[in-house]
Amino acid sequence: MITTVFMDYDSALHDMDGVMERSLDGVLGYTGEELYHTWVFEIHRALIHWRYLDRHDDMMFHCTLLFDHLELPFDKEAADLICTKFEEAQEMAKKDPIYYPDAVPALEALKDMGLTLCLSTGYGAGQKAKTLELRTGKKFFKHTFSEPALGVLKTEPEYYRKALRLAKAKPGETVSVGDTPLSDIRPAKLVGIKTIWVNRNQEPRPLEEDQVADYETRGLRKAVEIIRKLL
Repeated sequence: MITTVFMDYDSALHDMDGVMERSLDGVLGYTGEELYHTWVFEIHRALIHWRYLDRHDDMMFHCTLLFDHLELPFDKEAADLICTKFEEAQEMAKKDPIYYPDAVPALEALKDMGLTLCLSTGYGAGQKAKTLELRTGKKFFKHTFSEPALGVLKTEPEYYRKALRLAKAKPGETVSVGDTPLSDIRPAKLVGIKTIWVNRNQEPRPLEEDQVADYETRGLRKAVEIIRKLL
């Protein structure tokens, strides 16, 4: 029986991918889609998550790795521009988000099921929840969890252990919904939480077994159907 849902924000509720692709278009001579895809998959997930997790939030270090990967000489001006684009996107996620069409209907459906909804994200959870409330006139989240508040990265199982304690929820009665296998799926699975991977961009399934979600869907409407069947 499911009582609690941990819901991710960026690229699950808010279209961070679209924002960044438009913002980075033309930088270094690449399309925004090409450059952002390289940043996310070749740098952030393939290198930072596995070799330099302590540099997770160091955007300039990301840029250094990006230039190396693209076999380009490091350009401080271009790197500063890229960092600024990410900072602007992060602020937009909190203050002026672009919600996917299925985001609010999914939250409404989950709320109507009597489930406890918790916003589970890396940063700015409280402000993101407040913006959603102001935008819709509805308060969806009983709890908001972020890395600074919990004192641990979302890639770590302890993030979810602390969140469960604060939500007074049991692992077997909780579902984690998100788009990133290494932070929304793997650590949640390790503490016994059921997991749903929202794979909007039809990414390849992770090779690491502990990152493979219990369920996979291209959007939140299907995620709601899955959760309904778990009640």
